[in-house]
Amino acid sequence: MKTTGLRVAAALAVAAGLATGASGQDHEDHEDSGAPEQGYSLKDAPFHVQLTMECRFATECREDEPCAESGYGVTLNGDAGGLDEGAMVVSVVMSSETGDTEIVGVRDAGAMSLSGGSFDARHLLTVAPDGTARYTVHYSDGPQVVSYLGRCEAEE
Repeated sequence: MKTTGLRVAAALAVAAGLATGASGQDHEDHEDSGAPEQGYSLKDAPFHVQLTMECRFATECREDEPCAESGYGVTLNGDAGGLDEGAMVVSVVMSSETGDTEIVGVRDAGAMSLSGGSFDARHLLTVAPDGTARYTVHYSDGPQVVSYLGRCEAEE
């Protein structure tokens, strides 16, 4: 577990550099920190993959109402990059019939946790290694929450 935590910490360090535009050269010598000597972007990280996924949600739950069948779906298109294949920073555009939303997060050991959106609508998508997915949107108007249960599959 400690190794996984270190990989995720390294991926988050890369994410922090991406978010701030900082590179490792902007900092003092961190020889003992385990941080990379230089900053990376998603595209030039030592390990990089393009992500394209299709997510389909069979169940929709609104607030405290009973859950119902759903035909809702989203597509994810973007990039993942990191210091190794196990833990990567992810940045994707999530597209649906309601529009496009940029979400970011971490992929670790095949699982992903991504979030983003605006103040009006915050999105959280979690995908297990087997493709099982949970997607939740929290709206400030109300406030209200809509949750979806389904699957995400990589497109070939």
